[in-house]
Amino acid sequence: MEQQASKHQKVKQHLQREITEGYYEGGDKLPSEQRLCDYFKVSRVTVRHALQNLENDGLIYRKQGVGAFVSNKAYKSNLVKLTDFSEDMRQAGLESSSRLISLKKVDPIKEVNEILDIRPDMKLIRVDRVRLGSGKPVAFDITWLPPGYGQLLFDEDLTTQTIYNVIEEKYEIPIIAGSYRFTAVKADKYIADQLNLEPGDAVFEIDRCSRTTGNKKVYFQRRYYNPALVNYVMELSRNEDSEEISSKDGLPLKEFSPQFVK
Repeated sequence: MEQQASKHQKVKQHLQREITEGYYEGGDKLPSEQRLCDYFKVSRVTVRHALQNLENDGLIYRKQGVGAFVSNKAYKSNLVKLTDFSEDMRQAGLESSSRLISLKKVDPIKEVNEILDIRPDMKLIRVDRVRLGSGKPVAFDITWLPPGYGQLLFDEDLTTQTIYNVIEEKYEIPIIAGSYRFTAVKADKYIADQLNLEPGDAVFEIDRCSRTTGNKKVYFQRRYYNPALVNYVMELSRNEDSEEISSKDGLPLKEFSPQFVK
């Protein structure tokens, strides 16, 4: 069954709708965090995450100790959204689910421990999952977490829940940023078997490291997409005052999103 929008997404969507429909105008102050908590019956962490996403989209800006205000250019965004698989599937009109292959504690991996900024001798929690779009294998994920975060997953149903939602919604640890690396690789037998491909077939690999507050690394993930089922589309925005854009600055990236074959 398709997952419902998370709490912070519902708050964000409500405020976004009010902004875009003109309930608030540029420069208007949004209700305080406490008032939003009371209205939506959610925690302050959830409200702050929703506001952070609105700010990332360019719809609002925040002043320390004062509050959040509607941007005068609320319909222009030069930032890329950080989404998880279920959000991507929902936007594509597909039902998201997962097939859990394994969830276990593993020995340290030098490269992964360095990426996660943890001790080189610290063990890791590894999660292997096939990600399904309306029952079809779209991607295969290998995810590593520090034990402090990884142990939170052992009692969860990772066939219907995403790591992103468990960490954020149940434990209120906001995922506020992530770094991505895109490349093409040949699938080994293990990866090929999960995606119904042949060993040696090309797959689209995305390495992602997600972070919470204080720049703490929550997980490092390698996702392998079947390139026959997904491609990425890049949207660039050009400032109307083109003289303000130098050749050095280039064009700001407005959107970079996956498109899926149904």
